[in-house]
Amino acid sequence: MTNAGSLAPEMRAVLERLAVEDGLQPDPTILPPAEGRAVTEASNRRWNLDGPKMARELIVETPDGRRAYVFIPGRDDGTRAILYIHGGGWSFCSAATHEGAARRLAQETGVPVVTFDYRLAPEHPYPAGLEDCISFWAGRDAILPERKWSISGDSAGANLAVAMMLRLDGCDPPQSGLLFYGVYDADFDSPSYVSVADGPGLTRDKMRRYWDYYTGAQTDRLSDPCLVPLRASVDALANLPPLYLNAAEIDPLRSDSQRFAEKLSAMGRQDLFEIVPGVIHGFMQMSMWLPQASEAYRRAGQAFRAMT
Repeated sequence: MTNAGSLAPEMRAVLERLAVEDGLQPDPTILPPAEGRAVTEASNRRWNLDGPKMARELIVETPDGRRAYVFIPGRDDGTRAILYIHGGGWSFCSAATHEGAARRLAQETGVPVVTFDYRLAPEHPYPAGLEDCISFWAGRDAILPERKWSISGDSAGANLAVAMMLRLDGCDPPQSGLLFYGVYDADFDSPSYVSVADGPGLTRDKMRRYWDYYTGAQTDRLSDPCLVPLRASVDALANLPPLYLNAAEIDPLRSDSQRFAEKLSAMGRQDLFEIVPGVIHGFMQMSMWLPQASEAYRRAGQAFRAMT
């Protein structure tokens, strides 16, 4: 078995604190979807506390009739913006659970971050959520006009971000991409899926259930690059904008990011990739308690400025 590394002391302290505060929590992926969402909403909204104050905050309606949440930092110069797509296995979480993430990304990049709710599986399986992201992208100038836009996302949100860029196929592309511990393949025998099969946090079995929610158990996932961007053609990947990718060391998805970064590098691209040691999947949600999360946002901001 591959060595997955050990928990950083700060990460261990956060997990111990959560165990005390929450007690034994049910696995949301084995509950009915509505109940699973209630569990994840309750557990994730805590991370919005003490979020950075913005110069302006807006709730606007998109051209396709969705609500978008806009977080504008004081340093905004009126030229750029970021679309942030939340994670949650394509099935859970929301713009509300990731408000703190959007605020922190806005603070560290110095540009407005816009997030919204897309349709969730299993009620709305692939490609519904992706279509919502593409629709949002097409109407983004109605929210903040005359801007150069980048895209960001965590976990399943990073998957949707790359899938959207692949569907755009070099037409109307984002200026850059900030991708955090994303889902880029469906290989449950990768080194990290084996070494971190049982967590802590995300597990291999949870990811299997997320995939089944999103695509159904019988779908040929590996043939569609909008499901598994790692398997996209070199020509398709060449059209992607500059990317920053990170991965959590103790995460079943770590190998997804490593392999994706290696493929991009082998093409001669100059994308940035980092593994954050000693932390688990979703760690950037925990920035009010976890210094590694705050540092990850700082690094993302630094990368964003270098790419744009």
